[in-house]
Amino acid sequence: MLSENADFSGATWETYSSSRVYTLSSGTGTRSLWYKVKNANGVSAGAVDVIVIDVPQIVTFTINNGSAFTYSRSVALNNTCAYDPSEYIASEDYDFIGATWKTYSEAPSFTLSSGYGIKYVYLKVRSEIGESWIQTDAIELRQ
Repeated sequence: MLSENADFSGATWETYSSSRVYTLSSGTGTRSLWYKVKNANGVSAGAVDVIVIDVPQIVTFTINNGSAFTYSRSVALNNTCAYDPSEYIASEDYDFIGATWKTYSEAPSFTLSSGYGIKYVYLKVRSEIGESWIQTDAIELRQ
């Protein structure tokens, strides 16, 4: 029997196997996985193992190292991340419509849309574990 609950609530007995795939509950953080077995002589005490699950997180994000304005449409998306992202996606559209995932970089180049004024850029990173929350920064494109 396997469960994320110490009291094994919601778990059912299964045929014994020396290896078993178990899908942990979604989200990040610490998970405890409880395990016990039984045979004709009785039920074992519960054993537990703990794992920490963390999707990549954007720790800092600035455009052109935090500059308030730029005269160039080509900017750097300076970022630091935790938990080893493998890809990033950036867009001026909050829903990332038309954007594609690219190999992760701490300062990828990004081309701002045409037209002068305040530009908002949204950034996410991901790994095989999952995606980060969206971060945003703004910069003014001047003539």
